[in-house]
Amino acid sequence: MTVGDVRLEATMAPGGPKPAGTTGAGIAAMPGLVVDYTVTNTGSKPLLAYDVVPADLGSAALAADVDAKHAWVYEQSGVLRISKQGFATSPNVRFAAAPVMGGHVVPAGASVSGKAYAASPLKLDVPGESFVAPRAAVDPGVKQWQFCVQVADRAAQSRPSAVGGGVVEAASMAPQGDELVCTPPAPIPVS
Repeated sequence: MTVGDVRLEATMAPGGPKPAGTTGAGIAAMPGLVVDYTVTNTGSKPLLAYDVVPADLGSAALAADVDAKHAWVYEQSGVLRISKQGFATSPNVRFAAAPVMGGHVVPAGASVSGKAYAASPLKLDVPGESFVAPRAAVDPGVKQWQFCVQVADRAAQSRPSAVGGGVVEAASMAPQGDELVCTPPAPIPVS
């Protein structure tokens, strides 16, 4: 899918958040759906891909151990959406410092790749009540999925993060215009 200067490619397969053969407890041991994605900047200036989503949006800094595979999970128009994006702050909510998300600066002509994960059984995973986000439960019989990532012309407004690995921090905000780039809906693969 290409929108403006952004090309998004994604594939989904049944799996877990850790490579096969590794062990773990909790979410690390849960089956689910794994999305492999690549964001390519086909334009002439750097872009910011908001692709590092903290599990609890609202902090003014990313935790050094943020799970880069975490994504928001919700249903949009009958389609399971696994998304790396910001959300608008709820009316009458004021933060002492602007909440941040993580991401990668994607230079002109370059790409960034990553993974996203949704635990099974599928359930709603969005930021808390301080943000305007979908609140309806995910239909367990949903048959289609899509992956979305927020990409914006805000590379200059990002700062290095304690996470390392090229991850930067930038103020979290709801996507504007065509900043939320999504793949077309496709059938959810079964194992």
